[in-house]
Amino acid sequence: MKHLIKLIVVVVLTGMVGCDYLDVVPNDTATLDHAFSNRSVTEKFLRTCYSHLPDPTNPFYYPAYFTSRDEFDFGFEVRSLQTVAGMISEGLQNTDNPLQNYWLGEQGGKSLYVAIRDCNIFLENIHIPQDVPPVERARWIAEVKFLKAYYHFFLMQLYGPIVLVKENLPLSASPEEVKTYREPVDECVDYIVELLDDAILDLPPTIPDPTREQGRISQTIALAVKAKVLAWAASPLFNGNPDYKEWTDNRGKQLVSDTYDPAKWERAAAAIKEAIETCHAVGLKLYEFNKNTSPQTFNMNDTLVQMMTIRKAITEDMERNPGMIWASPEISAPGKGTGAATPSWLGDFLRSIFPIMYSTDYPSGVGGHCASWHMVNLFYTNNGVPMEEDKYFDYANRFQLRRATPGDHHQSYIATGEITVNMHFNREPRFYADLCFDRGFMELSTTTADGGASFGPYLRFRHGEVFQYLSSYMPKKLVAFETTCSQGDHAKRYLPHYYMFPLIRLADLYLLYSEALNEVKEQPDAEVYEWIDRVREKAGLDGVRTSWARASINPDKPYTKEGMREIIQKERLIELAFEGQRFWDVRRWKIADKFWTLPPTRWVFSRNPEEYYVPEVYYHRERTVTVKDYLYPISLLDIRINPNLVQTYGW
Repeated sequence: MKHLIKLIVVVVLTGMVGCDYLDVVPNDTATLDHAFSNRSVTEKFLRTCYSHLPDPTNPFYYPAYFTSRDEFDFGFEVRSLQTVAGMISEGLQNTDNPLQNYWLGEQGGKSLYVAIRDCNIFLENIHIPQDVPPVERARWIAEVKFLKAYYHFFLMQLYGPIVLVKENLPLSASPEEVKTYREPVDECVDYIVELLDDAILDLPPTIPDPTREQGRISQTIALAVKAKVLAWAASPLFNGNPDYKEWTDNRGKQLVSDTYDPAKWERAAAAIKEAIETCHAVGLKLYEFNKNTSPQTFNMNDTLVQMMTIRKAITEDMERNPGMIWASPEISAPGKGTGAATPSWLGDFLRSIFPIMYSTDYPSGVGGHCASWHMVNLFYTNNGVPMEEDKYFDYANRFQLRRATPGDHHQSYIATGEITVNMHFNREPRFYADLCFDRGFMELSTTTADGGASFGPYLRFRHGEVFQYLSSYMPKKLVAFETTCSQGDHAKRYLPHYYMFPLIRLADLYLLYSEALNEVKEQPDAEVYEWIDRVREKAGLDGVRTSWARASINPDKPYTKEGMREIIQKERLIELAFEGQRFWDVRRWKIADKFWTLPPTRWVFSRNPEEYYVPEVYYHRERTVTVKDYLYPISLLDIRINPNLVQTYGW
């Protein structure tokens, strides 16, 4: 808390540290009056409030990527283990100097309490400028209330019970007043929802001027975040979690209830429904690629069109993507604009996940990060059920070799005449759209012939070929079809296509609604199936009941609450793969122990396919997952300074 106390004092003296308006106001007159003296400088402060948004494309500092190594892996960049994310993946999170510290803003984390402080400064002083029109003033206030709520929510996802900073403390605050408490999660949820409800009243349904204002907050975004807040409140981590029964502070307050409350799922379902209905009312719908209306003309077959529907749901420009609710503004690049906040990592992130296609002489930073080997097991078969449940899929012999023959369905996915393993055949479209693998195609506008009618070079990942990856797979899903990659001077001819990285998609809400309804009802019904089936339809799959009845060894699974819960969870893991959602979901479901302990695995380094296609654990680590790993710790220094702060349970 020492850091927080110091920052509160700085607020009153200077308004903020490092704010854009200091570039135009002389240092000796940088006061709150100047910071809010007119519309121009006030808008700069508004942008500062946005600037604290965590960057979802920073794989080392954003929590959702390399802290577990079950979705992404480090590829050949073994030195990445020395990053804060790498150390967390090794089980090295600690209380002396917490990693990815979003509480204080250290070890790769932004201080979201500084962000909240700036939001409070804005809300306390927005009345000062006289040249801000009333409607615009109301919108700005609503945006900052949303941001204040979101920063509290982000902290709650990481730490559970948090300090609620409803307003900044004055300089005259006594030592006892600054010794704040972590409040119970239920109180945190209610306060966050209250802020969001206030914000929603004055936010526009959609962004009025997408060209200039992309990245700003709308009603649909605020409603979607509210839905996610209440889904977190209803989920097993915070709803009747017996692990936290003894977690109390010195007031005797229990910080997470150990009593399950079904009404929390009802409240969540109502909020999700409202968010979906509002999205529909403003024209949002699940994305579907139409080659005839695309800015470029592509002569694609139906298979590639289906793959573009899956990939472009992520990478399509916002103006043509009705399935995107909220996305992080794109990076500054030649010919690109900037939004309210500008992530600095997107270009590096896109380079790091791009597969080397032509030459071992690749530019620095390309191909350094992979999809975890374990992700290959996640996706369904082409019958729409898990590999191990499909009675028509030879799961026991999934590692046996098979040659792709001419004329079969897989000629659109795997190079004809080439040898790969059985489990690369007969998989659902998302498997081929999401993953790069040995002898599979990498569909790009510059590598397909006739604008996509025929496929370009296939990927060669074996030892001594173009390039070898430790985990053997790459996340194709995040690489835009428009990315440039040409044979020759690879260092100059690889150019990532920038886009706005997804934070919340409509598919996310649909699956969340199925989840909430399944928890509310005694057993699943047509309403539960409807929303998950809409997502599956866009992925090229039949509905849940049809797929399980036709192909599963457990055909009755969709008809039980527990079975449907498992199906919905797996559907979320597949549909939202590589989008920074898995980390949050497995924590709120309390199933992280099933994934975070998986050993880093790869195919063997060999040129011979018989020797290559053998899974091996290439790095042994002692990662265990216990109750403490579901939430981040706070610093021991904070607790020594402020004895009212109780440490995160288990730490």
